[in-house]
Amino acid sequence: MPRLLVRATPGRGDSIVELSRPRTTIGRSARNDLCVEDPFASRLHAEVRRRGDSYWITDLGSANGTLLNGARLTTPVQLNDLDTIRIGETDIVYSERADTAPARGRTSILFNDSSLAPVPEATIMGGARNSAANLLLSFESSPMTQIGQAPAKLEIAQDDSLAVISRVSLTLLSPLSLDETLQQVLDCIFEAVPADRGYVMLLEAPESDANAEPELVCKASKTRKGDAGEGGNVELSRSIIDQVLKQGDSVLTSDALQDPRFQERQSIVLGNVRSVMAVPLAVEGRIAGMVYVDSPYHSNRFTKRDLQLLALIAGVAAIRIENVRLLEVQVEQKRLANELAVASEIQLRLHPAASPQISSYELLGVSFPCYEVGGDYFDFIEKPDSRHVIALGDVSGKGTGAALLMSSVHAAVRAHTRTRLSASEIVGEINQYIYDNTPSNRYVTLFYSELDPRTNQLTYINAGHNSPLLVRANGEVIALDIGGFPVGITPFADYREGWAELEPGDVLVIYSDGVSESVNEEGEEFGEARLIEIVQKNRGRTAASLRDRIDEALTKFVGKANTVDDLTLVILKRKSSAE
Repeated sequence: MPRLLVRATPGRGDSIVELSRPRTTIGRSARNDLCVEDPFASRLHAEVRRRGDSYWITDLGSANGTLLNGARLTTPVQLNDLDTIRIGETDIVYSERADTAPARGRTSILFNDSSLAPVPEATIMGGARNSAANLLLSFESSPMTQIGQAPAKLEIAQDDSLAVISRVSLTLLSPLSLDETLQQVLDCIFEAVPADRGYVMLLEAPESDANAEPELVCKASKTRKGDAGEGGNVELSRSIIDQVLKQGDSVLTSDALQDPRFQERQSIVLGNVRSVMAVPLAVEGRIAGMVYVDSPYHSNRFTKRDLQLLALIAGVAAIRIENVRLLEVQVEQKRLANELAVASEIQLRLHPAASPQISSYELLGVSFPCYEVGGDYFDFIEKPDSRHVIALGDVSGKGTGAALLMSSVHAAVRAHTRTRLSASEIVGEINQYIYDNTPSNRYVTLFYSELDPRTNQLTYINAGHNSPLLVRANGEVIALDIGGFPVGITPFADYREGWAELEPGDVLVIYSDGVSESVNEEGEEFGEARLIEIVQKNRGRTAASLRDRIDEALTKFVGKANTVDDLTLVILKRKSSAE
């Protein structure tokens, strides 16, 4: 994977940032993916974007500029291997070569338990605590499959037990699915003990409610005759379940028909069950299920030695089952992460890659989602009549659902700006589209505006959004609040148009509530008043410098508090005659 190598500075070593995201921002602000502690770097200085298989570097209006191989950047430029980016006094090398080979090493898998104790027939002995002999297996593995505990002594009750456990361990090391692994567990059990029927049961949360109490589910079954057994029709004695799952004990009985624990008459199968054994599946004291075997034909079928072997096999199997489950979770998490990465890249492409060049104006926008994807939207669109659409929206909610609605808003705005409709008609059409195609609890606050650089007139509609701040060159503040309801709340809504004429030196700041509602460690909001004060104080600066001052104030105010919302900021400034 390509990466950025930040060359060592005095007192610091080299650092590496993998270009795993569609956009990697660089600057002094902690909000960046690559934070450069350089006094000559701007807070939001530059960014590297992925476009297909290539990467491009763009300056974000920094005060001191960005150099690529000694030349100052004025437009986005594609990066080539070993190009040097200079930001302030910091050199950053773009490298297309990275060591991605997974490290391999010797991994220890251990199951630690106390020694085996004699088991009287028709009694119960500690299972989670005495379910297996201390076992140490070593094999070559990637770090992803490591499971380990402190080494323990190897104690085997009989000479052939080591051979059984060795065979079981090698069998269960095969890269199989969970269902295949459970079936192999039963195959190993039938080789080691004289069971006629066997069942592996795992504790699982109901699919309808992942937060509900886990239920015991039969995941694999087998009979000596070779068929799959009763599968999902298994019934267990409640007292046996409690002994194995709640107390972590192993159960051995020579004749279930005479055992008082079976007086509920709920045996594992309908019929004359005789010899029964049951042991917990436990890893590090956590019980994940149980193994149950029986014989309906013989009394005294099982011995305490059979229970010892069953406990040994269950101990090894529990580790393997846990490993397979973790691997399946990892695979699913990786799949979801890949989908989020794709969604994040798609969403990033919906935001303008660069600001349009408008004579006598500075225009820029920046957005930071709270999660991988977000619900904030901004866009710059040049209309056929040379007017420029500047829009910013905030979808209710966060995460994937908000991101999907954000893409719908983006498409709707883009489609309607190509028409001859007025601004109020465009927002009305967008409102109807969102209302007709989204759930009733979803809506979008939207600021839609059209700038005519020939007349310097801004036509706008504020559909329930935070009032953008128009700060005049003399410091006067005007809130642009004319419009109507947020889009998507009510059908056939009417929207009023507002107008403002931009004079030289005027600054327009459009923002999402992630700016004004940022909270510090005491739970206090940043608020609109602080934002107004910063804009008034820095209204003479460039748009990029004003953006950095706002980010600096936000970062200082929030401190170590967690980010609670997406943050988007658009700044439009009409240059003064002196600029």
